[in-house]
Amino acid sequence: MINDPLEKGTLLDYLWATRKRLTRGVVLALLRSLAAAPGPWIFQQIIDGPLKAKDPHGVFKYAGVFLLCMAGHYVFSVWGASEIAKTMSQLMVEMRSRIFFRLQFLSFSYLDGQKTGRLLSKYAFDTQKVEGLLTAVLNQLLPNLLMSVCVFVTLAWLNWELMLILVLVIPIYAVAKYYFFGRIQRVNTEARLAQEKLTGTASEYISALRLVRSFGEEKQAEQELDRTSESFARTRVDQSYVSALFGTYVYVGMQIISLVVVAGGTLLAIHGDLTIGTLLAFMAGFGYILTPVHMFIGLSEPYFAAQEGYTSIKELIDSRYVETWHGKRREARIGGDLVYEDVSFSYPSAPDKPVIKKLNLAIKPGEHIAFVGPSGSGKSTLANLLLGLYAPTTGRILIDGVPQSEWDMRWIRRQLSVVMQDSLLLSGSVGDNIRFAKPDATEAEIREAARLANAEEFILKMPEGYKTAVGERGVSLSGGQRQRIAIARAILRNPPVLILDEATSALDYESERLIQEALDRLSEGRTVITIAHRLSTIRNADRIIVLRAGDIVEQGDFQSLLAQGGTFAELIKAQSSDGKFLQS
Repeated sequence: MINDPLEKGTLLDYLWATRKRLTRGVVLALLRSLAAAPGPWIFQQIIDGPLKAKDPHGVFKYAGVFLLCMAGHYVFSVWGASEIAKTMSQLMVEMRSRIFFRLQFLSFSYLDGQKTGRLLSKYAFDTQKVEGLLTAVLNQLLPNLLMSVCVFVTLAWLNWELMLILVLVIPIYAVAKYYFFGRIQRVNTEARLAQEKLTGTASEYISALRLVRSFGEEKQAEQELDRTSESFARTRVDQSYVSALFGTYVYVGMQIISLVVVAGGTLLAIHGDLTIGTLLAFMAGFGYILTPVHMFIGLSEPYFAAQEGYTSIKELIDSRYVETWHGKRREARIGGDLVYEDVSFSYPSAPDKPVIKKLNLAIKPGEHIAFVGPSGSGKSTLANLLLGLYAPTTGRILIDGVPQSEWDMRWIRRQLSVVMQDSLLLSGSVGDNIRFAKPDATEAEIREAARLANAEEFILKMPEGYKTAVGERGVSLSGGQRQRIAIARAILRNPPVLILDEATSALDYESERLIQEALDRLSEGRTVITIAHRLSTIRNADRIIVLRAGDIVEQGDFQSLLAQGGTFAELIKAQSSDGKFLQS
């Protein structure tokens, strides 16, 4: 498997990884073909030998040889098909693993512009197209092509003159390829793009079913899905039409060639230049020769579909938008000293609209910092920059005095715990979701983390306790329950740096109070960054950083900022008037 995220990899690389089993499959395909090759010759020998001599023993002798050949053909076919199937299974695992591996290294500047459905289409459907074509080629076309060559040699040995007629197949196919392949490729490209759009739109609306129903916009969602579905359906009609034109043209051509071979052979037999046995051998063997031709033609549509699928996969694998972090530095445990030094940041989609503007901020080890400000002020962006999910446009971030670019950022992320604004849970049990932060955690550690997060009480009331399935994205849990499991996950990691991105916004007052007490205990001895709209949760922060449009406009502790009567005091006043500020 390719383990360098910057290494692109080709289909040959994946095939090379399966070379041993693939070689066995190809050898077995050759043996399968060799076993079937004597068939036409045996028919010719029976007609021109035992039949003329009226020798029944000779018939049984050749029949026995034929059955022996067919037995070998059967064994090699089944064995070879099994090897090819295992090869394809291994290859698809490698390819899908590579796609997901690559996704983990692509920058969020790139991923933010991609629809989930489109990425899923590459992972599931496009790889399936490649698998389907390779399986057909290796398991059907290749053996039949080898068989065709063997039979071709046999028939040419029997009568080379009649064999020349079969060569007419080649120019007919070449003309068809030249005329049709460009059109087939174009309609397959259109179909692939339409399918990606359909998958992305469907994924988006299915994920947002609650939102759609809540606003009563079922009709709007249905109309949008119908439009993308109809667009995809039109491309499928175009595919079928062009494929039918191509297939019918070549099929008719093959039938005409068949007629020419049979008629020509009959004329040669009438003039005594060809025996009846040889003519029957040609009629029997002609099917072997035409089979790969018909099969090759039949694979034209899967070929172009697979080509489009592979092109789509390569767009992802070859993407240059990888994370820019190439540092190697690792420490067993970082100290938690963090510095933003003249940091500016703009999203690639809006380079002229900086989200962060030449920001300078030093966070001491063990300090509890809170970022507050109106929506869009850059609070979450600062946390994402620290995590290395985005790189500063200008300036730099220092971790324990070392530039971020020198650290192994994947290692650094293991030193942090994050409770995201949207508490993401994976399908699986409650315990599995908490254990995600520390795969080797004991049951006792998981329970302790849940207790500290005020989650154990509701977990024990669930049907199977910690083994209860949470459903896709935790759909079976309330928002507050999902939030507390996410906090338990963060507690379990026991990190030197803790990032709470609006971590308590989904909790009721009582749960928030209990969680805040637990987080206060957890904060001891570690650096904590809290991002919250509910300003009551940051009373105990050592320092509050007030942001507006990417700038620091105020900083200080809760009481001093409140006394200043500035931006922070205005935010407090606004939340108090809305009933959102909870006195504790």
